[in-house]
Amino acid sequence: MTTDIYIKTCNHDVPYHKYCIQSIEKFCTGFRDTVVESGEHPRGYLWQQVCKMHADTKTNADMILVTDSDTIFVEPVTPESFMHEGKPIWLITPFASVSPDARNAWFNVITKFLGEEPEYETMRRQPFMFPREVLTEFRKFCVGKHGVTIGEYVLREGAFSEYNCLGNFCLKHYPELFCWINTDIECPPAKVLQMWSRAPISQNMETINRILQ
Repeated sequence: MTTDIYIKTCNHDVPYHKYCIQSIEKFCTGFRDTVVESGEHPRGYLWQQVCKMHADTKTNADMILVTDSDTIFVEPVTPESFMHEGKPIWLITPFASVSPDARNAWFNVITKFLGEEPEYETMRRQPFMFPREVLTEFRKFCVGKHGVTIGEYVLREGAFSEYNCLGNFCLKHYPELFCWINTDIECPPAKVLQMWSRAPISQNMETINRILQ
């Protein structure tokens, strides 16, 4: 089974991106390749979500580990670090347990896309690992449900949450392909440091240097 790392990057990620790559070179083994997709779009935040939902068109790997340029690995990892008994791990939290801000931001967005209310918040932690076929089926679902491509849907709606919509889609249609971990019961330690690329990188350089030295 092959696993590639996929990163969608853009101009405002540039100060962070090189450290993300350095962390991959230092800590990541067993991955076949790192695929970086760059380029800008007038509606960049929405478009980068669309790009991630097409990651399977950029690599033929069996598994795809999707991460962001402003996220760096902090310890040695292999593809198996993000799996349990051969299945990708996906952290989920009941919406009853998440903050009101998170519920208000995403609950209606997910409901509209899926056509039913979600039970879980599934955008819990970078990175995310998927079998390539679920991305293909996710896009097919969008066309069948809404009559437009995922790109058309996201840009039309103006609000989307790729990991919440995909996560809840997989919970319903492909639950057997993942190892689901309810964070109300268990929350494994993070293997990455998630930052925010819109913040000055100077705020994080001491931490980054300590990790990558």
